[in-house]
Amino acid sequence: MQRAKSQAHRPNHNTMWVKPQEGMLKCNVDAAMFQNNAIEGYGLCFRNSMGQFIIGKSAFSSSPGSVLEAEAIALFEAFKMAISCGFLSVHFETDNKTLVDAVHSNSTHINEFGDIVSQCKDILTTNTDFKVSYIRRQANRVAHTIARASLSQPSPHIFHIVPSTLYSLIMNETI
Repeated sequence: MQRAKSQAHRPNHNTMWVKPQEGMLKCNVDAAMFQNNAIEGYGLCFRNSMGQFIIGKSAFSSSPGSVLEAEAIALFEAFKMAISCGFLSVHFETDNKTLVDAVHSNSTHINEFGDIVSQCKDILTTNTDFKVSYIRRQANRVAHTIARASLSQPSPHIFHIVPSTLYSLIMNETI
C-alpha cells in the first residue's frame, strides 16, 4: 500500500488585496527596475479599512543596485512616510518574500541590502504597531502600477488623490 505524500504546510496567501482591519491602514509597496537596472523606481499606496486611498508616492533614482535593494528602499521609504504623516498602526505589504524574511530574521546581511533592512528593523523596534508581511504579486497591483509609472512623474511624487490611471483598479479591489 502506498501512502499519499503529505503536503508541506504553506501559509494561505491571498491573491486579492484585502482591506486592513478597523483602525489600521494598509500600505502596499513595490519596486521596478528600468534601463537594464540602471534606474530603480518604487511605488507605495496607503489605504484605510474601507479600502479608500489615503496617500501614495512614487520615486525613481539612478542606481546600479539590485531589485532586492530597490524593494528594501521602497519599504524603508514607506516607513518614513508613515511616520512623517503620523500614521500609527500600519500593515505594510510587499510581494518580495526575501525582503519580508530578512526583516523578520535575526541574521544580518553584510551588504547594501542588509544596511537598508537594518534601518527598517530599527524603525519596527520603535513603531510596534507597524507590521510587515508578504502578499502575492496579484494582490499588490496598485503599488506595482505606481512603481512602473514612477518614471512618468517628477521624482519624488506624492499623490493626495487617486490618480485616474489607478481609480478603476482601486475601486475593483474594494468591492
